[in-house]
Amino acid sequence: MFGGKKEFKPVESSDVSTLIGEGCIFEGNLNLSTSTRIDGKVKGNIKSEGMLIIGESGSVEGDIHCTEILIHGTVTGNIEAKRIELKKGASLNGDVRAETFVVEEGAIYNGHCTMGSAPISSPSAFELPE
Repeated sequence: MFGGKKEFKPVESSDVSTLIGEGCIFEGNLNLSTSTRIDGKVKGNIKSEGMLIIGESGSVEGDIHCTEILIHGTVTGNIEAKRIELKKGASLNGDVRAETFVVEEGAIYNGHCTMGSAPISSPSAFELPE
């Protein structure tokens, strides 16, 4: 907890409790408390307390604030997370702020990156209505 390094392990598909399926289009802000997989399209900001997975067919147009994000698809927007991972074939257009940022060969990233172990704050842009 204090100064210890947390190991990140891959999320199994059975660990995902929320799914936005392929062919589904969601417009609006999302406030999530569990691990979520997006295989459809989201237009809006996302705030997640759990792991966020953007599948190969998934896309997000909006800013994302989460603990950990794994991107196989496309994100257009800024991301703030403890860990960001871009997989082969992924595309990210936007600025990132993260403690850990992993980009696999074959992924595309366009933007500015700020890294460090400073606490990730919750910017007002992610304040979602109740």
